[in-house]
Amino acid sequence: MELKAHLSIPEKPIGNLIIVHENRGLDGHIRDVANRFASEGLAVVAPDYLSPIGGSVTDVDTNIENIKSITRAQVTDISQYWSETVSKISQFPDWSILGFCWGGGVVNHCATKLHSIEKAIMFYGTAPDLELTKDIKATLQLHYAENDDRINAGKDDYQNSLEKCGINFETYTYKGAGHAFFNDTRTDRYHEESATMAFNRVISFLRG
Repeated sequence: MELKAHLSIPEKPIGNLIIVHENRGLDGHIRDVANRFASEGLAVVAPDYLSPIGGSVTDVDTNIENIKSITRAQVTDISQYWSETVSKISQFPDWSILGFCWGGGVVNHCATKLHSIEKAIMFYGTAPDLELTKDIKATLQLHYAENDDRINAGKDDYQNSLEKCGINFETYTYKGAGHAFFNDTRTDRYHEESATMAFNRVISFLRG
């Protein structure tokens, strides 16, 4: 199996970041996001999590359907592989992970499984198995949209579980924003004020 990814590595990186795409696959938007974070000094890898079945294609609907066959075990292995690869490139051992939508759920899951993660940033993703919350070692930053009933239905239980287990986290909910508010290629979803605020918070979090 060929593991595909978009890499964006600055000349003198200050840290490592894995970016997990939406259910729409590895597309131009995620490549642009990776480049934006790289311009802030981070060595960034945006893996193609559809690699086990040949990779993302240009047709979004096909990616959305195909991603249903990707298992949690596969996303964990892919994240681990690219974290080790980017660490060798940058010469920094620590790494963080960030994900949007489907990728936010991947971030939550990987935080319970990969104890080498230093910081995990989730955008409007499904909560992990709450019985595994106790296994999280990373510091979390959680971003939610006010108008996102499906994801928000699990928000309180997840945060209560994090608090009960003593996990270090911070959380933000963006007024007036809906699911996928960070995606500036989707005019029906993009919320510029929230996206700008969230980006700045992530940068501060990663540099802190």
